[in-house]
Amino acid sequence: MELQQAIYSHLPHQRRQSSGGWLSFNCPCCVDNGEARNDTRQRGGIRSDNESVSYHCFNCGFTASHKSGRVLNKKMLVLLRNLGMPESDIKRLQLDAIRQKELADGPTLFISKTQVTRIPIFKEVELPEGSELLEDILRSDNPDERAISAAKYLLDRGIYDFVDTYWSPHPIFRQRVIFPFYQGERIVGYSGRDFTGKNEAKYMSKTPKDFLYNIDAIKRNRKYLIVTEGTIDAACLDAVAIMSNEASDTQIDYINQFKGEVIVCPDRDKAGEKLIKQAIENGWSVSFPRWEEDLKDAGDAIQRYGKLYTLKSVIDGSISNSTKINVKMRLR
Repeated sequence: MELQQAIYSHLPHQRRQSSGGWLSFNCPCCVDNGEARNDTRQRGGIRSDNESVSYHCFNCGFTASHKSGRVLNKKMLVLLRNLGMPESDIKRLQLDAIRQKELADGPTLFISKTQVTRIPIFKEVELPEGSELLEDILRSDNPDERAISAAKYLLDRGIYDFVDTYWSPHPIFRQRVIFPFYQGERIVGYSGRDFTGKNEAKYMSKTPKDFLYNIDAIKRNRKYLIVTEGTIDAACLDAVAIMSNEASDTQIDYINQFKGEVIVCPDRDKAGEKLIKQAIENGWSVSFPRWEEDLKDAGDAIQRYGKLYTLKSVIDGSISNSTKINVKMRLR
């Protein structure tokens, strides 16, 4: 099994053969699993046969295993990354495991599995009554003062030029700037963001279940897919937004269809740790940009630094190693 060869080639040089066929070495996962320091007593052990490979740490309790004919599970991916295996090698091993599973299950079963997580065609919706493009309103002879205030809010945030927004005179939405949710050319939802700071609810939204803002980006041919929590962050960076601090299982399935590198850019608060942990579980990179301490999210960074610098800082600040991600998460 090629996986076994790849794992053994990335094991630490200091190792010893133990009883029961276990090969022991310092566990690379202890800190991730709550231990105060890295293993120095070779408590991690691995053993294998022609069809399977198993790992167990007798210090932190972390386990991972794989059998021929199955896809690589999340724990095995965590082990591979903590051993320092390059992402390109991991992706190759994942593809090989999928092919082996297809051969074992048969093509019909394999196709059925991929259809479960396909991105659906979401239902088209109408924007709030009287909605018009904010830019068109401002070009009119006598624009509404509240629409002008909406535009000023976007300009102050440094995002007016990067996203098409709407404004509505409807009583519920006239103090909000409306961000449409597109799938292709169709509007399938929206979010109205308060620009006065006086409303109890910051957002009023109509969102399909498990929808991702800018969901079409998943299917584009690009090197990176940036994932944010908030709509404004994603709108400015051409990223996707989960519109929460924790992705649903279905949203995770959608994101995992992206062919390149996924980079999570969480908000810089305690709640953002939920998304960071999900990134580790799914093998996504996490960005810890070098921004000033008072900046909470990418939207704040764009307001201060501009779009291009913020985007570059997100990419440059990305980390794929789960141990380093955990350390950064605790220090931030």
